[in-house]
Amino acid sequence: MSQNYAKRNSGRGKQQPAKRTSGLPAFILGTIFGAILASLLPGLMEKAPTATAKVQDVTETVKAEASELQFDFYTLLKKTEIIVPNNASEESDDEPPEENFTYLLQAGSFKIANDAESRRVKLLLLNLNASVELIDLGNGEKWHRVLVGPFEDASSMAYARTKLSENQIDSLLLKRKI
Repeated sequence: MSQNYAKRNSGRGKQQPAKRTSGLPAFILGTIFGAILASLLPGLMEKAPTATAKVQDVTETVKAEASELQFDFYTLLKKTEIIVPNNASEESDDEPPEENFTYLLQAGSFKIANDAESRRVKLLLLNLNASVELIDLGNGEKWHRVLVGPFEDASSMAYARTKLSENQIDSLLLKRKI
C-alpha cells in the first residue's frame, strides 16, 4: 500500500486568499458606544457619594459620641490615693554608715572540700585573693564557700567580678559586718 504524497501536496498552492472584510462597521459601533458611555458617565459620577462626604459624616458622629463620654478615673484616683508619711528621712539616719561593712564575692559553694579547694586554686591563679569558709547548716550538713575578697573599694570589686565573669564563674555579692 504505497501512496504518492507528492500528488497530494500539489493542490496546496492553488488555494485562494481569504476575503478581507471591512472594519468600518466595527468602527461605527465602537464610536456610538463610546459616545453613549461618555454622555452617561457624568450623571453616574454625580449620583455616587464621594469618599470625603462619608469621612465627614463619620467624623461628625464620632465627635458627637465623644462629647457624651465621661471619665471617672479622676475621681477614682483621688479616692485611692496613698499618702506616704514624711518620716522616710528619719529612717535613713538610723542606718549605720557603710564603713562598718565589708564586701565579698562568693565564687562557689561546694559540698565536697576538694571541689572548693580546686576552685580556690583556680582563683589564686587568676590573681584574686580567695579563701574557703566552712558553713554548718545545723542539720549536720556542711558546705564549703569559696570567697573572693574582702575589697577595699568598688573598683577592685568590679575588677574581680569582671575577671570571674570572663572565666565563666558566677559570683554573688555578699555584704558583711566587720
